[in-house]
Amino acid sequence: MPTGVKSFDRTGTMIKGSPSFATPMLRATGFLVSFLFGGPTRVVLAPPPLDFHVTDSCFVVAHFHYVVFGTVVLAMSAGFHFRWPKRTGRMLDERPGKIHFWTLSAGFRLTFLVHHWPGTEGMPRRYADCPAPDGLTALNTLSTIGSFLLGLSTPPFLRNVWRAARCGRRAGVDDPWGCGRSLEWATSCPPPRHNFVTLPRIRSESPAFDLHHPECAGRAPQPGPKRHQAGREPS
Repeated sequence: MPTGVKSFDRTGTMIKGSPSFATPMLRATGFLVSFLFGGPTRVVLAPPPLDFHVTDSCFVVAHFHYVVFGTVVLAMSAGFHFRWPKRTGRMLDERPGKIHFWTLSAGFRLTFLVHHWPGTEGMPRRYADCPAPDGLTALNTLSTIGSFLLGLSTPPFLRNVWRAARCGRRAGVDDPWGCGRSLEWATSCPPPRHNFVTLPRIRSESPAFDLHHPECAGRAPQPGPKRHQAGREPS
């Protein structure tokens, strides 16, 4: 539950903001959605009466993959796409990146979301087939279709990486995303052996953002004049 609260906090930071839904941001948002859905299903497994009913069922498979696969894969791919220009000096193409994200998200959810219902009906996990009268064949068929879609999402990602490594568009600037805050975004893509030609000025927690957006660097609220009690002279 504390981790779920943190995820809601991270989601709330986008309210009244100006998020740019480039591929890394889409993947990060998909990570939050997957965790916000998979996390509460752990609460269902906590009470013993419900846990006894769904233990070793497809419900546990759905919960596990939502928390582990959906979150880890999307978060890792978001970091990979975001850091790729800093490591290589070249940009990954946005269109294949978004195709990979949407097919991965749709295939993942179609594969594992439907596992919740067979699990609550008592279908054990690790079963390759189930009797037709159980009424679970259609759900298992949808899950199989989703697994094929999940597999088909990988070739666009691999092709995107291969093309970017060979002839991708060069980053050209220190921070191609325009939102980097830490020091690695204050040097070239990729960084030289000595990291920095000149040491950046560090005046806040976001030195790279201050360097590239000086018009925003001075917007931090300034402390107001000190108040003193009535009858006392300010020292």
